[in-house]
Amino acid sequence: MISKTKYIQRFLWFFLASLAFYSCRKDDICTAGGTPKLGLAFYDFTQPDTSKKVDNLTVLALPGVDTLIHNASLDELKLPLNVNTDSCRFVLMDEQNPDTLQFNYTRQRAFVSKSCGYKIIFHQLTIVLQQDNDLWIKQIDIIKTTVQNDTIHVKILH
Repeated sequence: MISKTKYIQRFLWFFLASLAFYSCRKDDICTAGGTPKLGLAFYDFTQPDTSKKVDNLTVLALPGVDTLIHNASLDELKLPLNVNTDSCRFVLMDEQNPDTLQFNYTRQRAFVSKSCGYKIIFHQLTIVLQQDNDLWIKQIDIIKTTVQNDTIHVKILH
């Protein structure tokens, strides 16, 4: 016959083991990714199918002057669109020649998962190039008007 103390000890061990087993759960780590960035690719204006780097590219976010990229040589880049408004502006500077682009879009919240929460999908993308006397950006082609993943959405010819 099992003594009362042994019975209580076995019961407690069983209870603690059960509690430890059932308290384990899957980690809530977001691996799906969040709000996508707008992908820009640079191409040669005289040969539109040929990728062309921009030397000494500086990218500033407006309003204010937040520098996102400084003096880099790139043939593509990703820009974060503003999730709080339906437009945002960036200055793309080649050497010392600034061109200002305004990106207009509509926003849609999309549930990703419990661990990731929501992301914003941008629809109906349009771009306005502010005119000046010395544009280094010659043409802008929108490849995809919906920004829902990190890919190339816009082709800039220079």
